[in-house]
Amino acid sequence: MNTPDAHPGGLVLGIETATVIGGVALVSRTGELQGEISLRNQESHSERILPAAEWLMATLGFSLRALSAVAVSCGPGSFTGLRAGIATAKGLAFSLGVPLFGIPTLEALAANLPPGHGPVCAVLNARRGEIYRALFHSGPAGVARVGPDSLVPVATLAGELPTGCLVVGERTALQACSPFGSRSFRFAPPHLNYPRASAIALLGGIALAESRASEISTLMPRYLRPCDAEPGQRV
Repeated sequence: MNTPDAHPGGLVLGIETATVIGGVALVSRTGELQGEISLRNQESHSERILPAAEWLMATLGFSLRALSAVAVSCGPGSFTGLRAGIATAKGLAFSLGVPLFGIPTLEALAANLPPGHGPVCAVLNARRGEIYRALFHSGPAGVARVGPDSLVPVATLAGELPTGCLVVGERTALQACSPFGSRSFRFAPPHLNYPRASAIALLGGIALAESRASEISTLMPRYLRPCDAEPGQRV
């Protein structure tokens, strides 16, 4: 039976609000998933994330004081969604006195994949004919970053990818682009195509072990485009 304020390995809370699929997850510092909630939300994550985190922890027999760290998706992604998630994460980390970790959203998306896939491109729909993307290599030890996050036209993305690349993420914007009908590219299964709070928490646990905490006062969303470009942006 868990005590309300302790866990033998410590606990990391992951918060994901970068896309229409938001969620929270609880992972031990040794990488064991304790529980996860994922919700499709077409309006706003701001009213659901904290109650979901409290419910998840209470259901598992813990209070918020059991947390060793908070990890949050920091972008790119939905402008309003990222703001909601980071604000919630900052408030929790500050009030509990635990470290905060900002996790790149595309890195968490690539982490959905099991190891050994070779070249990987994680993508999120940026609207306006553009795509957020980052390149990784998936080897036996897991996923390693190859290049930075960037914002590119959908029409040029195919030409940047190595043959046999596995594309993971919001691929609806890509399917209208004829180069992606080529067998040179592969697509991840649909259930892997959104970043998950459990991946955020797992990467936060790694960052915690390496003492790579973010500053609560300075952590900001990584938009990759000006915030005033938001009209019509979903949350």
